[in-house]
Amino acid sequence: MSPGPRFLLLLLLGLSLLVGGLLLGLHWFLPDSIAAVSSRPNTDDPFTLGQYYFNHLDDQEGEYNLEKARHYFQTAIAEDPAANQLVWYQLGRIDFLEGSFDQAIYNFEKQIEYFGDSLPNVHYMLGLTYAYQARRYGRIEVWPKAEEEFKKFLTFRPASPWARTDLAWIYFSQGKYEEMLPVLELGLETNPDHPWLLNMYGLALLNTNQKEQAAAHFDRALTAADALTVEDWGKAYPGNDPAVWPEGLAEFRAAIANNLELSEL
Repeated sequence: MSPGPRFLLLLLLGLSLLVGGLLLGLHWFLPDSIAAVSSRPNTDDPFTLGQYYFNHLDDQEGEYNLEKARHYFQTAIAEDPAANQLVWYQLGRIDFLEGSFDQAIYNFEKQIEYFGDSLPNVHYMLGLTYAYQARRYGRIEVWPKAEEEFKKFLTFRPASPWARTDLAWIYFSQGKYEEMLPVLELGLETNPDHPWLLNMYGLALLNTNQKEQAAAHFDRALTAADALTVEDWGKAYPGNDPAVWPEGLAEFRAAIANNLELSEL
């Protein structure tokens, strides 16, 4: 196996967990107004019930059920498609998790149609969705769309470590290793101990023949990843089943360790 694909495999291991048969690798931001709901609310409001079944975030209690969450979000939209500025976004996130990328894009575009850029997170999710279309189905024509959406999100949150990690992943997936470097360097200026940024920067260095510097960044990434708790991992991957959080964290640590070993060969 050539170095490029080998490093790509380890990257995907380090950023992935399995949810409903879909290998997820990237992150997303949540609006501040989305909060964890750990016990079933005593309400008939469909959006609130959808939140309960979907968004436990850092709370591993409660029932995680995407089918029920989808039902309640769709009910809320049927009652009034413009009443809640998060419901299209949340429905799109479920579509993304389930691998229904075209439907996810439709819902995210509906979010923008009704509410504009009041929720910048929608551009982040569009970036993820286009990236997964490109990677999973070989649709290389949508890589530029993914890049455009992440860059648009960064105009709202330029210090976002997640968006910089994922934008770099887009370049990595296309073999544009040099383009990864400035994106990640800006992120590390404000988040120097962020394990995902450090791991991705190590991969950029490794693929631009800077093995010694890569090893140093993988070592730092592993130290930072070892300090993460399962709850920290869950917050990084909101909307995923809490039952798989420990597995995802273990995979991430193992992948960084493998990257470090490769950089020392």
